[in-house]
Amino acid sequence: MLDEFKDKQPLAYDIMKNEILNNHLSHAYLIDENNYENSFDMIMAFVKEIVCSNLSDDVKKNICRRIDDGNYPEIMVISPDGMLIKKKQILDLQHEFAMSAFEGNRRIYIIRDADKMKTETANSMLKFLEEPENGIIAILMTNNFNSVLSTIISRCQIIRLNNDINATIKFDDLDEIVINFIKKLEEDGINTIIFEQDILFNKLSIKDRDTFIKFFDKMIDMYYDIMKISSGNLNINFNLYLDILTDISNKNNELDILKKISYISYVKDAIKYNVNINLLIDSLIINVGGNL
Repeated sequence: MLDEFKDKQPLAYDIMKNEILNNHLSHAYLIDENNYENSFDMIMAFVKEIVCSNLSDDVKKNICRRIDDGNYPEIMVISPDGMLIKKKQILDLQHEFAMSAFEGNRRIYIIRDADKMKTETANSMLKFLEEPENGIIAILMTNNFNSVLSTIISRCQIIRLNNDINATIKFDDLDEIVINFIKKLEEDGINTIIFEQDILFNKLSIKDRDTFIKFFDKMIDMYYDIMKISSGNLNINFNLYLDILTDISNKNNELDILKKISYISYVKDAIKYNVNINLLIDSLIINVGGNL
């Protein structure tokens, strides 16, 4: 099941697998699909692992087959009705999940294209996310991460899929580069420009735009972790750097963090259009390091 994605999606796989093995499942996940063509298959593999992890092989096989056939009552998938996810779909979901489970002790709902909820619909989701019943897990999926309401993002654990499976740098190495860059940026502000060669360009090839896109993705993820910490939510993706991220959260309010995320997202988009990477990094340091 999930193991088939170990090499294709190493970061997301490690997060999902460890959540299950450590029995530390979040009540809500937001999956940034990043246009990965097999994203739904991976999510369903994650769901099967959650539901079947402690079952015998025969029972596991039966339940997995029923999940594939859409005949397992504790799993519900919601897709847009036309162009949008309607408020009625969310209300129907809440009504359905207000009833006791027929089988097992976990119920999971998946919302595809979560960015296609209007504000009214998204607000109907918030209480469901804020006050989850025991055993209910939400999985929201999107290919347009920045179009999802920040109030929903802040209540979910974010897992970002990787569209380029032939990464040129190990994820753990990139984590270190990103956290060191953010730490320097938050400590020294625009003076980080003086050190950018040592902490960034000596480690990443300026010609490797795909890796820089991953770099900015991780910056965004870490700042979302910072925002979650500032609201008292310690269920974050980058637990290894909790102390550093907590220090940064103490220096920023939620609006500061959202502005920084917005500017990093702008830089990430700009890099796709062959804009000079040096100039983009300088611009990022000046704007984000200067607290916008």
